[in-house]
Amino acid sequence: MFYTSYVSSTGDRGPVQRFHSDVQNEIFSMLGRHSRNEGSLQRAEPALGPDPAVLVCRTFLVLYSADYLNDSQCALEWSVFRERMQRRLWRTGEPEDALVGVLWRADSLVLPRSVARTGQLLDDLGDGYQGPDVPGLQRDPSAWERYRGLVRRVAERLTRAARTPLPAMPATESGTVEPYFGPSHPQHMGRGQPPARTHRPPERHLVLALLAGTSPGMERLRRSVDTYAESAEEWRPFHPQSDEPAADIAGRAAYACGIERLTRVTLDDTGTDPLSEVEASAVIVVLVDPWMTGDPSFPVHWDRLARSGARVAAVVTVLPRLDEESRHSAGRLREALARTPARHLGAAHHEAGSPDSLAHAMAAVMADAFAGAGEEGPLPDRADEPRLENAAERIVRRERERAGWLGRRGTWSPLVGGAPRESWGGG
Repeated sequence: MFYTSYVSSTGDRGPVQRFHSDVQNEIFSMLGRHSRNEGSLQRAEPALGPDPAVLVCRTFLVLYSADYLNDSQCALEWSVFRERMQRRLWRTGEPEDALVGVLWRADSLVLPRSVARTGQLLDDLGDGYQGPDVPGLQRDPSAWERYRGLVRRVAERLTRAARTPLPAMPATESGTVEPYFGPSHPQHMGRGQPPARTHRPPERHLVLALLAGTSPGMERLRRSVDTYAESAEEWRPFHPQSDEPAADIAGRAAYACGIERLTRVTLDDTGTDPLSEVEASAVIVVLVDPWMTGDPSFPVHWDRLARSGARVAAVVTVLPRLDEESRHSAGRLREALARTPARHLGAAHHEAGSPDSLAHAMAAVMADAFAGAGEEGPLPDRADEPRLENAAERIVRRERERAGWLGRRGTWSPLVGGAPRESWGGG
C-alpha cells in the first residue's frame, strides 16, 4: 500500500523502523490487517535502482532531512514516484496527494521549492510542536500524545490517498527519470552558498492538440458513434480492439520518449482559442479524426494552428483499420483532409490505424522534433549528409536519425530495428 523512504546512511534505522511500524499499525487499525494494507520500508543497503515497491505502491511516505536531500538513492525514488503522480494527474485530474512528507530531522534542512510543493507536507510535527524532531518526540515521554497524533495524521492521509491507485511504472522507464535533487544539484546545498553554473537542456514541452468530436456531434457526420464520448479526450477510435483513449496512447508514448511536460488541449467550436497561451518553445502535435472534415468549424482550427506561436511538428491522422465504416470511407476521408489547410502547416503527416502504430508514430514524431535538442554529440551520419537526396535516401536517413535518438533514450528499443513503414511515418 505505502512505501517509507528515508536516508539509510545516518544510523536512524531503529527510530525509522519504529515510526514505520507505528504508522503501519495505525493503518491496520483503520482498514484491517491484510496484505493489501501492508507497507514497505526502504532497504538499508545501497541499490543501483529504485526499490520495486516504488514502482507500484499507492502512497509514498518521505522522512525529510538534510541528508535525505543529498542522497542519490532517495532522490531517484522520490523522483520516480513524483513522475507517477504527474502521470495520474494528466490522465485523471486527480490531485497530487499520494506523497506524504514529514520533517524527520529539521536541523539544517532547506526544502527545494519542487519538493515543498509536492504532495502533503506535515511540517509542524503536530499542532505547531516546536521542540525536538520526530526521533526526539519518540524519546520524550512528555511528547507521547503529540507523537501519536503525528502517526495518526500520517496514517489517515496515506489511507485517504490510497483510495485512488497510481499508474505503475515499468522498471525500464524508471531509469529514464531525472532526479529533482541530490548531490549533483547545487540548488540543494546549504544556505548562503552560491549556486554553481550548470547547463541544462531546454525542457521538452509537448502540446497534444485533439481535433475529434463527441458522440452527440458526430451523429450527423457518420453512422457509427460507438468510439466517441462526451469529450474529445475520451475518444477511443480503436474500440473494440482497445478501449484506451487515443490521447492516452499518444501521451504514454511521448512520456516514454522523454517528454518532461505534456499539455492536452481540445480544438472545438466553443469560440475560445486554447493555443493562444502556448509558449513559443513548445512543440505541437495534432491528433485528428478525419471524420471531422465534415464539420463546418474544421477550417477554423487550422487557422488557429497556423497562427500559434509554437511550432506544429506533426499532424497524426487516426484512421482505424477495424472500424468498417472508416475503412470503407478511407479514400474519401483522406481526400477531404488533403483539401484542407492541414497540408500548409509545414508539418510532417502520419497516419495510424492501430494503437501500436499510433504509439510508434508518436515516437517518430518525438525523435524528429527533439533529436539534437540538448543531446551530446552529433546525430549518426549527419556530418556527411548530402545536400540533395532522393526520396528513398531521405527515408533511410530519417530512420537512422530516429533510431539513434530513440536508442539514446533507452526506452524504445523495438523501434530501432525493423519497424514497419507506417510506424516511422512520412512527411
